[in-house]
Amino acid sequence: MPFLAPCAAALMCHAPIVIPAVSGDRGFDCAASTRAMAEAARVLVAAKPATVVVLSPHAPRHQEAFTWKSGSRWVGSLAPFGWPGLRMNFAADMDSAEALAHAAVRNRVPLDPSEDGPLDHGALVPLWFLREAGYEGPVLVLGFPWRSSNALMECFALALGEAMGELGRTWALVASGDMSHRLLPGAPSGFHPRAGDFDQAVLDCVRAGRPGDVAAISGELRDLAAEDVTESLMVAAPLIGSQAPGHRFLSYEGPFGVGYLIAILRNEAV
Repeated sequence: MPFLAPCAAALMCHAPIVIPAVSGDRGFDCAASTRAMAEAARVLVAAKPATVVVLSPHAPRHQEAFTWKSGSRWVGSLAPFGWPGLRMNFAADMDSAEALAHAAVRNRVPLDPSEDGPLDHGALVPLWFLREAGYEGPVLVLGFPWRSSNALMECFALALGEAMGELGRTWALVASGDMSHRLLPGAPSGFHPRAGDFDQAVLDCVRAGRPGDVAAISGELRDLAAEDVTESLMVAAPLIGSQAPGHRFLSYEGPFGVGYLIAILRNEAV
């Protein structure tokens, strides 16, 4: 089957606080991340994709199967974070979901629909920036299994590239993820002195244009960092290729004890 890489791809964080309406007076502390998210969204939208695929670590998970978000139209809000008025809705890309289901069978990758619930914040925060940048097209949100392997991640990426190749549809990819959640005392998962080592290791991989190298980071370091970025990068890496055109670091900071890394992973327009 033909394989089609995304025309543009970005690593984007999913911390609601980087949205200006949420951050308020604290916006100065995460201003670099907010600017970088806006720039990443601008690059993705400028590529004029027919659809956007979001890899979200907060999408509903199954034990051993990847998931695609079911339903024909999705609504999401930041009500769980105290902002019920911040709501968005998107049309689901049912054609891409169906093509991916067929490709998953061919590649022997377990894939099941998730429940038709609200958009998770792992998808909603990046999509807020894409909507602000002018994107109004369909979206496909994909989630990870609780139990997986590097080989299965690669097979899933192959299935996704084949599905898009079958459709012949220009598409953009959002790899959603936050870095360590343990950078500072009072961080969401508590403090660990080695948490910054994890962030530096991921940062080195992304800066070098080799995001797939995060697979070599030890499971121990990943666990103590309480991160949720490596899965998205491990699926994105086979789709974009090593040293992808236009890869560009945009921002890294951890003002609230959680690391936010934003980067352009691929941009064919460059």
